[in-house]
Amino acid sequence: MSLKKFLKDFTVQGENGQIGLLFTFIILSILSVMGISFLYRMRLEQMAASNFKDGIKADYIAQAGLERAIAELRNDANEYDDLYEGWAQTIKETIKDEDSLEDEDVEKFSELQHETRYAEIEVEIFDEASKININTAGSFFGQGWIPYEINLCALEGLSKNQAEAILRYRYGKDGAPGKRGVDDDGDNVILQCDGIDNDADGEIDEENEGVDEPDEFCPDHPYGDDHPFDTVEEIRLVPGIGEETFNEIKDFITIYSYDKELDKERKPRININKASPSAISLALQRIGYPEDVANQIAVNIVDFRDEDRCPTEYQGSYGIEKTPYINEVMPHFTCSVETALEDAIEVGTKFLLDKAEKALTDRLNEKIKKDASFAIDKAKEEVLKKERSLVKKIEKIIKNYKIENLKRKSFLDIFRGKRAWAQEKEKLEIDVEMEWIELFNPYETSCSISGWQIESSCGKRKLWGKIAARSYKLLFNVVIKIGEDVTGKELLGNYTDTVILRDDQGNVVDKVTYSNHNLPWNAFEKNDPRAREFVSSLPGGSPGFRNWSWLPTVGEGKDEDDYSSFYVKDKPFVNIGEIGYIHTGKQWRTIRLQAGGDWKICDKITVFDDRITRGKININTASEQVLESLPYIDSSLARAIIMYNEKKGPFKEIGEIAELFLLEKLGYNGIDDDEDGYIDEEDEKEIIFRFLSNLITVRSNCFLIVSEGRLIREGQVVAERKIKAVLDRGAFPLKIRYYRQIY
Repeated sequence: MSLKKFLKDFTVQGENGQIGLLFTFIILSILSVMGISFLYRMRLEQMAASNFKDGIKADYIAQAGLERAIAELRNDANEYDDLYEGWAQTIKETIKDEDSLEDEDVEKFSELQHETRYAEIEVEIFDEASKININTAGSFFGQGWIPYEINLCALEGLSKNQAEAILRYRYGKDGAPGKRGVDDDGDNVILQCDGIDNDADGEIDEENEGVDEPDEFCPDHPYGDDHPFDTVEEIRLVPGIGEETFNEIKDFITIYSYDKELDKERKPRININKASPSAISLALQRIGYPEDVANQIAVNIVDFRDEDRCPTEYQGSYGIEKTPYINEVMPHFTCSVETALEDAIEVGTKFLLDKAEKALTDRLNEKIKKDASFAIDKAKEEVLKKERSLVKKIEKIIKNYKIENLKRKSFLDIFRGKRAWAQEKEKLEIDVEMEWIELFNPYETSCSISGWQIESSCGKRKLWGKIAARSYKLLFNVVIKIGEDVTGKELLGNYTDTVILRDDQGNVVDKVTYSNHNLPWNAFEKNDPRAREFVSSLPGGSPGFRNWSWLPTVGEGKDEDDYSSFYVKDKPFVNIGEIGYIHTGKQWRTIRLQAGGDWKICDKITVFDDRITRGKININTASEQVLESLPYIDSSLARAIIMYNEKKGPFKEIGEIAELFLLEKLGYNGIDDDEDGYIDEEDEKEIIFRFLSNLITVRSNCFLIVSEGRLIREGQVVAERKIKAVLDRGAFPLKIRYYRQIY
């Protein structure tokens, strides 16, 4: 073979080999790329599957945190909620191995333990009652009636115009609660005469007050074009509320808060505007009031709220209406006049009556240590009424004496002589006994007593006329004895008796008993005319003027001219704080809603028919700016509430807030805050509490739960989930009102 041919053949073979090698390389490259791509895709799928699996595990962890929070709230047995309880602390847990897990969590996280180093749970719980409810709050306050009087404008970053824009959005296009001009809830007839400023316009009981009042806005069952907020985030749709404003206020607003009107024993509170005396009395006895005191307070509550002016009776206790009271009784005021019958014949009967009147006047002036002219005039009136009868009796005595005298004179002249007759002069003795009952009207309006009557063991006496405001009426009775003849009839027992004052319907207005240990001229006086007892027995008494024992300062009166505690509303209670006006039956003593007072009663009562009241604020958990949305609460008082909680522990019932001395500040400011004519009296110390009492709570029902679950591998978070939910603990069974997975 020639060299040329060999080279040619070799070249052809070499070219074919190169092509083959190139082709092989290409195929191998493609296969490599496909293999790598396949491996990469497998890796991606594995990572995706792992991430998906991690995400599910993180979701389980977040769900476990939610369940943990629900369990924490379900097992909270306290009758109050505050920021020092277990649920209020951030829950953080690290899961490392099965020994650190609860039994119920082992199965859920067993696989997790082998694939990750550890997992983390972080849970926070926020009280929705610590926020302002944008479905109930308003922009100003009136009488402390409903949560509409919680002021939205207290929120930092929210102007008055923005607050009013929220209300307009809530009320729909017609701008009124419910349908404009329509009594949607059918209560106009009641609200026009209930003594409450229901529509918060500064006027009470005006015509159509129950039409378009704030209470017609019902988030659960809206009337007309009302548009309650369905979520907190919806507030961003309100014109003028931008993202910036929303971010400033979002942590301080809610739509879920409500109070169930249950006491700390989880029993329904009684409505003091409708409850019977027996129900009220039993509620008071459960918190330690003696039965007789509880009964008296119960009937006083009923008579404070009703308009019939008829005292309520329950188990021997009689209520206090705006009526006069028995203030003083004089059962046995006596004097005597003695004269010879011969002198009576010479000077006549008129002289005898004048002498009796003078003796009575002298005795009254002697025993009564003040101007006795009023009593003297009344005594003369009574004697004058009996003058005709007395004259006849005296003339009869004189006539009989003359006849007997002629017979006796003839006999004595014969047997003993004229000198003996001179020694036989007979005496005429007139005994005058005067009684009186003093009625006192301590109220600012006059009271008619026509058709009323006084009763005692000696009989009854009808009364007529009226008693002017803060005035007295004396009921006098005079009994005159001349020998065996008696003119008049005793009205009071001399030694002991029970005196009853009844109105024209026969209802007992007052009932009081005295015991006179044979002490003539002593009068029995009350201190507080509303109390059913006499506290003193003094010679002469104080007929027609203020009792010597009048001492308001032994109770709650500021001075002797303080009539501020004489208050009977004759209208429904606006708020439970008005219970502080109720007289307890003791001397100058009303229910005290102040430090060391009777505030425990507030846990047992309500003024609402509904078993749920939306929008109340929990004073144990609210922030300073939320507290300032309440009537009369400024920054200093808000801080005082928070400091009390920090130093002395949480308020265990709403009445305990009365222990804050600063809450009484309106009773020390030198101003007539309640415009009743008295400055800094006792009930002014309770003004702030009254305005708060319907708007606050210490027990919450709805809570915002924020739960985060994280998987951590080699120090890096490989998966995390965050859940927001609102739990309604007050529902049965428990309900989730809101649920959202943030990421």
